Amino acid sequence: MPAPAPPAQLPPGAAPVVQAPPRVSPPSAPSAPSTSAPKPPTRPPGAGPRHPSYHNAAPSTGKKVLRATSVVTLTMLLVTPAVLAAALLRPRSRTRRG
Repeated sequence: MPAPAPPAQLPPGAAPVVQAPPRVSPPSAPSAPSTSAPKPPTRPPGAGPRHPSYHNAAPSTGKKVLRATSVVTLTMLLVTPAVLAAALLRPRSRTRRG
């Protein structure tokens, strides 16, 4: 095996030229068959509208909650005392008679 040739002397500040590998075009995708897509199965008449999101939903794995406080009730419990306090503790206006 012969020894590599010594690098050529470059002037100061010059960058060496690097040979880029040849570009290879990506392989083309295989063409799809010319047959049409299969038709979906027919539904019986009067079956009603489909709701795929309901049919594909996974059943709940958690424990079923029997009693829960609604969001409206929680909001009322938090907001009502603040509204009453603001109404009762607001400053009174003083009228000056003179």
